[in-house]
Amino acid sequence: MAPEKQALKKKVDPTKDADCLISHHKVDEAIIDLAERLNQHFAQDCYRDQTVAAFCIMNGGLYFTGQLMRHLNFPMTISYLHATRYGDQTRGSELNWKVRPTKESIAARHIVLIDDIFDEGLTLEAITKDCLALKPASLHSVVLIDKNHQRKPESGFKPDFIGLEVEDRYIFGCGMDYQGLYRNLPAIYAMKR
Repeated sequence: MAPEKQALKKKVDPTKDADCLISHHKVDEAIIDLAERLNQHFAQDCYRDQTVAAFCIMNGGLYFTGQLMRHLNFPMTISYLHATRYGDQTRGSELNWKVRPTKESIAARHIVLIDDIFDEGLTLEAITKDCLALKPASLHSVVLIDKNHQRKPESGFKPDFIGLEVEDRYIFGCGMDYQGLYRNLPAIYAMKR
């Protein structure tokens, strides 16, 4: 049986065996701060009278994108990309595209990629490379969480905008799942050690 079906069957509440690392109030504050930084950035003259194309990176970026959009005040379109290195596993493997960017959606446009977490960073780095190959006018990435460890891309790639930093633990909530579930939690949790 799939892990998410087992969890549903058992009615597991992982928050009972977890530490709340970041409260929903701190998450909300970080999202508002990120939105203010993005609003300031896209208020620059070089973006005036231009539409930004924002892409939510599914599935993890969905919660964060929805919360962030409420506070952005520049003209934008919103769509999504879907690439994963995880599937139902906790360790990443080869990048698997489910919804790939197209030249029409990226070329000569100002692009913002929105994702939940910058963990090892290989997924966001690969998505960014694919988008850059389609020649956008500009490309920026924004993540809610940066996980603090040394297993980042060797290239030095990192997101342009980061909301919060967390310790190196398995975390869930705010778009990140626990056995396929609990992406909807408004705080960020980690299983007890």
